[in-house]
Amino acid sequence: MNLNQIAHDNKILEIRVGSHLYGTHTPTSDNDFSGIFLPIKSFVFGFQKVDEINLSISDKDDMGKNTQYAVDRKLYEFRKFVKLALDNNPNIIEQLFVNEENIVYINEAGRALLEKRHQFPHKGLLSKFKGYAFSQKHKMVIRSDKFHELDNAFHYLKDFAKPKELLIELKDKHLPFIKFNKDYCIIGDLNLQKGIYVKKALNMIEERLSKVGNRKTLITKYGFDTKFASHLIRLLMEGNELLNTGSIHFPLTYKETLLDIKQGKWTIKEVLDYSEQLENDIDLAAKTSELPKNPRTADIETFMIALLEEHFLMDRTVY
Repeated sequence: MNLNQIAHDNKILEIRVGSHLYGTHTPTSDNDFSGIFLPIKSFVFGFQKVDEINLSISDKDDMGKNTQYAVDRKLYEFRKFVKLALDNNPNIIEQLFVNEENIVYINEAGRALLEKRHQFPHKGLLSKFKGYAFSQKHKMVIRSDKFHELDNAFHYLKDFAKPKELLIELKDKHLPFIKFNKDYCIIGDLNLQKGIYVKKALNMIEERLSKVGNRKTLITKYGFDTKFASHLIRLLMEGNELLNTGSIHFPLTYKETLLDIKQGKWTIKEVLDYSEQLENDIDLAAKTSELPKNPRTADIETFMIALLEEHFLMDRTVY
């Protein structure tokens, strides 16, 4: 069973997402695509479950950053996509408001789904968009000196000969990237218990560095990750727009603000001050919004079942 072929044959929608959708792309931006395919009968009535299929093409430069030739392409099974959209997952619900210019492929079923777009937003999006935004805020704030301490400590401990040695036993080595005070071992912006094993400390450092991703140059150049900062502001503004209007207009009307942040034209203080203002705005918008308090589950389920029934009546393919 060729899952890629099944997804292709049953695709109802594919769009360009990310910076191209937002209107913040540059000549070196990579290409991101997202799509939806209808399940075959065995996925619904049989044992196999396929939620999504990744068709990405990797191409990275020497710094580990995606080049303009990299392609992020993911196709979601229809029911999975609808559930995420009904939950108001920020990365998913925004796709329902795609502009025509960014639609790569669409058929009658895909058009029917987009025509239902206004049935998906509800006031529950407040916690979803704020939660995703706070995650971006946490990832963006790591000073360059703290990053280098974490990076140096990681590479030192990775090659450490005694992984079962306690962290406190490194104190006598007077390593420049590891500090000790009365209560903790301090590495970068992490306060670690002095009594833990080196191996556990290494795992915690690796997890912290993973939140930086492949954008070390941004941290070194600007002192914080400007791409995460732009995502922070975008999520709060998108959530605000949805609560006030019930939709998102693409390309984003505030794309120039996001580009300026991404290109390091804002200080970290300006970003954090603005995010605080936007958090207040989105809280107020939730109180005055005309969106329903809860998701329209019954209506969306009725639509989903009807579309699947029609699909199965027409489907004579045997895999």
